[in-house]
Amino acid sequence: MIKKISIFVMILMFSVVLLSGCTSDVSYVKIEHLDKSEAPQQPGERGTWGPGQKQGIGTANNDISKVWFTLSRGAISEVYYPAIDRANSKFLKFIVTDGKTFVSDETIDSTSKVERINDRSLAYRLVNVDKDGRYKITKEIFTDPRRNSLVMKVKFEALKGNLEDYKLYLLYSPHIFNQSADNEGYVVRANGVYSFLAKRNDVYSALMTDAAWKGYSIGYNGVNDPVTDLKKNRRLVYSFDKARGNIIEGIEIDLKDKAEFKVVLSFGESEEEALKTALSTLKDNYDKMLGVYIAEWNKYCDGLKNFNKKADELYYTSLMFLKASEDKTNKGAFIASLSIPWGEGQGDENKGGYHLVWARDLYHIANAFIAAGDIDSANRALDFMTEVIEKNGFMPQNTWINGEPYWNGIQMDEQADPIILAYHLKRYDLYEKLVKPLADFIVKVGPKTGQERWEEIGGYSPATMAAEVAGLVCAADIAKQNKDMERWKKYLETADKWQKLIDTLTYTTKGPYGNGEYYIRIAGLPDPNADFLIGIANGGGVYDQKEIVDPSFLELVRLGVKAYDDPKILNTISVVDSLLKVNTPKGPSWYRYNHDGYGEPAKGELYHGKGKGRLWPLLTGERGMYEIAAGKKADDYLEYMRNFANEGFVLSEQIWEDTGLPTDSASPLNWAHAEYVVLFASNIEGKVVDMPQIVYKRYVLGEK
Repeated sequence: MIKKISIFVMILMFSVVLLSGCTSDVSYVKIEHLDKSEAPQQPGERGTWGPGQKQGIGTANNDISKVWFTLSRGAISEVYYPAIDRANSKFLKFIVTDGKTFVSDETIDSTSKVERINDRSLAYRLVNVDKDGRYKITKEIFTDPRRNSLVMKVKFEALKGNLEDYKLYLLYSPHIFNQSADNEGYVVRANGVYSFLAKRNDVYSALMTDAAWKGYSIGYNGVNDPVTDLKKNRRLVYSFDKARGNIIEGIEIDLKDKAEFKVVLSFGESEEEALKTALSTLKDNYDKMLGVYIAEWNKYCDGLKNFNKKADELYYTSLMFLKASEDKTNKGAFIASLSIPWGEGQGDENKGGYHLVWARDLYHIANAFIAAGDIDSANRALDFMTEVIEKNGFMPQNTWINGEPYWNGIQMDEQADPIILAYHLKRYDLYEKLVKPLADFIVKVGPKTGQERWEEIGGYSPATMAAEVAGLVCAADIAKQNKDMERWKKYLETADKWQKLIDTLTYTTKGPYGNGEYYIRIAGLPDPNADFLIGIANGGGVYDQKEIVDPSFLELVRLGVKAYDDPKILNTISVVDSLLKVNTPKGPSWYRYNHDGYGEPAKGELYHGKGKGRLWPLLTGERGMYEIAAGKKADDYLEYMRNFANEGFVLSEQIWEDTGLPTDSASPLNWAHAEYVVLFASNIEGKVVDMPQIVYKRYVLGEK
């Protein structure tokens, strides 16, 4: 204990020393507007988002700096401010030319390597080497821990010829407040320093460098923007000062002035605030800012369980990703992913992406925090759920970070998850506000669900019923703690009844696979043997309900509702593995269900509402949890999940069958990272750490 306190104090003192060495903020800014020449042919082509596949994400581990960034293909992708559900950019990248013979986009024409500057932080170094061996760009990226600024230190190196043979352009695509359209951009000089501004809805961004600009332009996407200009002319021909629409801003860096320089992208609620913030960050001590940023993340990691120093890189990275995914104003609002899946095919119509809150994902995230010893974060997640329920009366399908619903489906497992989490955290104080309203809702509406956990179809789902039963048993325990014996009895009676009905409602004995007996994905009618057609979302087709299976039935075991060796469980594992399991070069994984249409139709094709669902790494983690429930070790499954992570230790929503590499689906997917943490802890402790023991004892051990 003394050692832990000493480390904490040392880090705290180090942070204070570093902060005290940072320069004071700029208090006055003289602004000269240079927006004389407006780009023609407004508004430009439809804007889209960045790739779903990320190399990393980051933010300062404090509530002061409200900027989040993502990395993709060797460059900065979406940047979020002032909240984690508000994206403000598509890219901030470099294009290199010689002005005559070639144009090289670093996100396309270079080989990118990502590494963290410090293993226990979300500060990154990107090294991009031109595929033709002409140049190398090295970038260090993090956020100013004291201000709303993104910081990037850049070093450009000529691998062939000399610096004067090259032209370096910085390109910025603003998508202020979740939208490409109607962005207003213009150029100013602030205290003598050039800056590109972009604004929409009272959100302003200011882009500055400490290197001189040789030129600049702003234009409309796909028409006369700097990227289009460079690809066509190999240099900037246009020189516009302002534009409003789907815009891109471009700067030519004066390499004779500096080949190693800083780039700052700052935000504010006004032009003046954004510029003051950018100037303050730009003149501050770079090393000290980076030192504080790293020290704050080191402090967080040092407070996590290390399992006798067995905790690995993916464990720590996963927990940092999860911690970084919390909004800094609406505490406890942990989003599903800092990404828009298949973003390059998604436009302004997709404002939410995955930077929304799903109660199901939040439940898994909170369980990961509990497993790692971060009880405070788990409690904040539960408190956020409570606020959402108080606002809506039940748990919506998903919400913005302020608790307002985004989609309006009713998923009964999401009504049960907060109750189970309250049980794990012993939050008996939330009985009236959270547990009782949700449990009453489950009793009134269940066991049928409007949507199962894949959010696509209603009926009787074994996974959903497992959550409902477990939730009601946990609710009964909390009701008893609050001396509400009437509801204690009602919740248990309902849970016992539904636990017996699970097989009647979801286990077919007339199926076309194996011996004909297994849990189906979902029963549209309260008869799993009925010849009933169900529609598969995302263009998957129409099939008899008995033809569709899903690994989700293992929630029956994980939640303590069924024994791992129940013959019905074993029968279904055999069927699921024969239909859904694929052995990739990196390890086995599973489809969500057969005929799934949620994924790219093929490599090189983006998902546009119809495709083919690919393999989900989190399902590999769930199979590992089953192995632990069966009294075995899950070392192999942990290794498979590590293999599925990319170079930045990012786990994606889906992977390709032939390679095991990420698709362009959402990444990092926080549910997958939470699954790894819980699997890691469960494997060491030799038990399923997120299993509600009161449920297991009641239905598996028979202790009623």
